[in-house]
Amino acid sequence: MKRIGILGGSFDPVHEGHVGLARDALAQADLDQVLLIPARLQPFKQDRMPASGEDRMEMLRLALAQDPGIEPCSYELEQEGVSYTYRTLRAMQERFGPEAKICFITGTDSILKLDTWMNAEELLTRYSYIVGSRPGYDDTELKECVRRLEETYGTEIRIIHNAPFDISATEIRERLAAGASAEGLVPPAVLEYIREHGLYRNQDLNARGLAYIREHLKESRLAHTCRVADTAVTLARRFGADPAKAETAAIFHDMAKNMSAEEMNEQIRSFGLDEKYIDNPNLAHSKIARCLMVRDFGITDEDILNAVAYHTTGRAGMSLLEKVVFLADAIEPGRSYPSAEEIRRIADTDLDRACLCMLERTVAYLKKKGARIDTDTTDALAYLKDKPILNEEENKHA
Repeated sequence: MKRIGILGGSFDPVHEGHVGLARDALAQADLDQVLLIPARLQPFKQDRMPASGEDRMEMLRLALAQDPGIEPCSYELEQEGVSYTYRTLRAMQERFGPEAKICFITGTDSILKLDTWMNAEELLTRYSYIVGSRPGYDDTELKECVRRLEETYGTEIRIIHNAPFDISATEIRERLAAGASAEGLVPPAVLEYIREHGLYRNQDLNARGLAYIREHLKESRLAHTCRVADTAVTLARRFGADPAKAETAAIFHDMAKNMSAEEMNEQIRSFGLDEKYIDNPNLAHSKIARCLMVRDFGITDEDILNAVAYHTTGRAGMSLLEKVVFLADAIEPGRSYPSAEEIRRIADTDLDRACLCMLERTVAYLKKKGARIDTDTTDALAYLKDKPILNEEENKHA
């Protein structure tokens, strides 16, 4: 019978504690394989957006490159919505077959709360558990919990000795955001990746933006925002824009979508915006968002602000970041208009041509509806049509 260990978490970033627990479980619990599965969105951590799934998977690959038998798995990143453990363990049981023993690897804190998780009875009756107990810690509460779960559910629980690592991913992110050292806390290859890709630079600002969206907008808008942020980071990497700026702009791009037309009109007048935005929420929300970012969040980076202000219309002479956010909003995975897949394929290699196709589609759609077309949109369309070489600079990064 195969014994498969499953270690879940945000892995944002993966650190030496995660790697150590996986190694100890593999060595001490007679496992054939250990999978580290990063969550798309953890149920207890919905107050912040993690680094992109692409980044977290790559950091895991780097961290585990020298560990045969331990590898990352992207299952939860490929699913929609919140990542619940019971769904993942069901999927792993199906993947490895009914004869495989699926063993969930966790720490003391989590096992103590396991019977409060979603579908707890299923979790405790169908799967086994490996608990990392740190040497020198008082295990009285843990042992009592194990006894209770075994008696109540018949759960198979194995306690292993796990080397202590007294720092969390949250503390590591805070250190990195403050420019402090994380040497010895994160595998060296992962730390180098974080530095090269500018991860966690704007984490406090982004967290404030997400908190605002969660408080003021619908859950569907939050989900859209997270998908746009992931797409923007991917496009930024592909074409040489700043991924940290792309993520921040994407997080804030729809922050004014919650307002009624009347509220938007009041904000337009309050901020002294062009009267053409009156009674035009689709265009107004991006301009209002730009003003709110300055006033309420202290954002002064003009490229980020412009990427938000023109994410709906585009404009002539768009910056690289503006194109990235404009396109990310248009092709994030939740979009399903007829030409979406074609534009996504174009965006694999040519940013300008993808933006041009999106603008052409937008103009055709607005004409069909008999709606007014903003001059920024027609200017952007004319600008991209007139460019003699599409995306020469950006495409060299593809």
